[in-house]
Amino acid sequence: MIAPAWKVNKVVFGVLATFVLIYGTVVILVIIPWLSFSVPGVTNLLVLTINATLALSCFVACVIADSGSVPREWVPPVEEDRAVIEVKRKSGESRYCKKCKCYKPPRSHHCRVCGKCVLRMDHHCPWINNCVGHGNYKTFLLFLIYVNAAVVHALGLFVAHAAHMIGLNSDHRRHAARSSSTGSLLHSAASGHAKTHVFWAVLQAICTAMTFPLSIALLMLLGWNAYLLLTNRTTIEYYEGVTAEVKAMRRGERYQHPYDLGLCGNLHSILGPNPERWLFPGLAAAGDGLAFVTAWDHIKDDVDTLLGL
Repeated sequence: MIAPAWKVNKVVFGVLATFVLIYGTVVILVIIPWLSFSVPGVTNLLVLTINATLALSCFVACVIADSGSVPREWVPPVEEDRAVIEVKRKSGESRYCKKCKCYKPPRSHHCRVCGKCVLRMDHHCPWINNCVGHGNYKTFLLFLIYVNAAVVHALGLFVAHAAHMIGLNSDHRRHAARSSSTGSLLHSAASGHAKTHVFWAVLQAICTAMTFPLSIALLMLLGWNAYLLLTNRTTIEYYEGVTAEVKAMRRGERYQHPYDLGLCGNLHSILGPNPERWLFPGLAAAGDGLAFVTAWDHIKDDVDTLLGL
């Protein structure tokens, strides 16, 4: 039985709540009261809102989008003319999923959490409660790009505003030390204002403490996926490649990832043939996810051309 492709659970709701909390805090407590509607204020608000909106839309799309289901009627071609064919390690037969009762196309794997086989499966992500596969991998990459831009921007505003407030409070303390004592009415009003100020300062400090490790983790995740993008690998294929490299070294051979088509080829394979559309969310992934060009296909085509076949 195939589980639902998506559902909004507590983890997804928590991610959305954290996102709204950080964005709301930086807008209400930093941009508006500090920069107001000046040119820097409007510019920061506009840039942050655009990146946050794009990141949020990509996140929701990753949650609800089909990661890439294998058609039940798909069968391996009888006469396969590709240079690389994925088969079972021991028997050499076509890969078949006993749980889904269907054949596995190249680069597909069964996800125990989603309860189905996923085309070009990268990993199951608990933060989106969905698999990252052929159907939503490009959207996942765009989410990482836009959420990093938004989170790093928010962290920069938090830190800059905190430095500004520390300097401002130092000036106030020096001024208060030089001034005479105030009346009880003014002291009472200042005390109430100070309590409100402390509450908002604590909220901003909490958001800053959340944003700092979050930005580091997201930047590391973006760097990792950038490496996978440039080498045309999935996370599963990376770890499989490590094992294959060790075995090849023992045999005195050199392992080459079969789907590595070079820099331009890898980018076009994953993001699509039109570079001007790479950063636009909502566009379909390149190909159908059932077959992939390999580096050996290029070599085979070149040999066939030289032989006039």
